[in-house]
Amino acid sequence: MRIAVCDDEKVQVHGNVEIIQKWATHRKVGVHIDTFSSAEEFLFRWSEGQPYDLAIFDIQMRKMTGIDLAKTIRKKDNDLQIVFITGITAHVFEGYNVDALNYLIKPYAPQLFVKTLDKAHALFKQKETGSLMVSQEGRLIRIPYAEISHMEIKGHYFDIYTLTMGDFRMKKKMDEMIAMLDSSLFIRCHRSFIVNISQVASLGRLEAKLKGEQTVPLSLPNVQSVTQLFLDYHYRHSILNTDGEGS
Repeated sequence: MRIAVCDDEKVQVHGNVEIIQKWATHRKVGVHIDTFSSAEEFLFRWSEGQPYDLAIFDIQMRKMTGIDLAKTIRKKDNDLQIVFITGITAHVFEGYNVDALNYLIKPYAPQLFVKTLDKAHALFKQKETGSLMVSQEGRLIRIPYAEISHMEIKGHYFDIYTLTMGDFRMKKKMDEMIAMLDSSLFIRCHRSFIVNISQVASLGRLEAKLKGEQTVPLSLPNVQSVTQLFLDYHYRHSILNTDGEGS
């Protein structure tokens, strides 16, 4: 679960990150946390296609406020879960137009933050864990991981191939793209290719056959890691299916 914390007060950022980390450890939730000291800093990162599942914004920040930041986001993305932090209750009513998940009024008890994180995580799980955001023709499009079959890097750009949404192009380096994706689903199988392991039907010596009958190349140095992820994925899902039948 990718979480962004945006606040111009370092003490507040540190406190929020500490609560999130303790919550994640207690709930056994994998989280990646990025912190930002201004709305502009977050907006720059987000506009480049960095995906987040939850954003925690202080309302009173210098220059652009948290409310204005959320309004800018909502012009292109209606899915990002947003939580506001504020010391002024009047601000609560300003946020209804941006569909905020919750408001935390300072000073708030850590338990209230934990309840909000639980709610955000429950909604995150309902969306089938994760997506990739791609900018196309001035709009940010959220592509669910389950839609992506594979990707190929050509020069400075990735061609992203989906099952039903068409193809997309995104400017990223290989290591940047790998870092953005869920490592339990996506793996580099070749110097130019990343594959969604859930879309792999079978593995050959130097190629992976996808469920849609396409194939992607496997390079020798990647065969072992791809094979291991393929086995791990199907083992996890066989356990889930067995549990479902027994319940």
